[in-house]
Amino acid sequence: MNTLQLKLREMKIISVIAASENISHAAIVLGIAQANVSKYLADFESKIGLKVFERTTRQLTLTPFGTALLPYINDVLNRNEQLINFIADYKHEKRGRVTVYAPTGIVSYLSKKVIANIKDIEDITLLLKTCNLERKAFYEGVEFPEDCDILITYAHPKDHSLVASYITKYAVTAFASRTYLEQHPLSRPEDLERHSCILIDSMMIDDANIWRFNTAGSKEMRDYRVTGNYVCDNTLSALELARNHLGIVFAPSESVQGDLAAGTLMPCFSEQHECWLDLVAIFRKREYQPWRVQYVLDALLHEIRQQITQTQRRLPDKYI
Repeated sequence: MNTLQLKLREMKIISVIAASENISHAAIVLGIAQANVSKYLADFESKIGLKVFERTTRQLTLTPFGTALLPYINDVLNRNEQLINFIADYKHEKRGRVTVYAPTGIVSYLSKKVIANIKDIEDITLLLKTCNLERKAFYEGVEFPEDCDILITYAHPKDHSLVASYITKYAVTAFASRTYLEQHPLSRPEDLERHSCILIDSMMIDDANIWRFNTAGSKEMRDYRVTGNYVCDNTLSALELARNHLGIVFAPSESVQGDLAAGTLMPCFSEQHECWLDLVAIFRKREYQPWRVQYVLDALLHEIRQQITQTQRRLPDKYI
């Protein structure tokens, strides 16, 4: 037995004819030839095997079947219109939730310096969430949280169907307070293994973290196993401990500019021992996301890049 399939176009024409009670009037409303309206009606009735209208010389009236059928047709048409409106709203209106994930330091930076500069947010709800990386993310790729719209982070995505938009390179190195360094001097990364380092929980391997530095004056990288008495789940807490002379912290240089200016923290090495990482924004392809996400994404990237252009020092030639 063949399954009856009705087209929205057919149902729309039946609905307009019922409202107009006249083929010619329906043709005007629909913007199609009267002969075509008559053919659609005849084909529809032939397809279902029942009469929808009684024909008189001046008008059409619904048959008992047509009277019972019309609410179903109008319900389908209304639901289709609601679906179309939903899709249009989802794609084009600045309304709904946009969830942004980032490591603790980046969330803090966004909150302090970026979010306030995004104008005309209208009815968007912006949700900021913390997503600190595990060490394996630098090798295997970072996981994209299920409820995430935009992830700003230090590693590229594990899922290659996602887009990773490069923002900038940034330096990570070792810092400590002047008091700590006066009491526990060191001059090179190898010395870290006998110092108290402030560890990050997500990077723990057994009882240690692995910190990576380039060899001064080259791009060659080397890993160093470090231990200490304090473990934090984010860089901000680790920095507070370092300010209180409790050890050495491994942090982005941009995160400690205020400390360097105030003298509360100092670089641990006189030579340039650093780890350079990429800062990237990860998101789904634009054709898979609503316009509200695109709006927030574009605004975030524009503001971050504008601030980087204004404030970040030029990289050494070997890193460009």
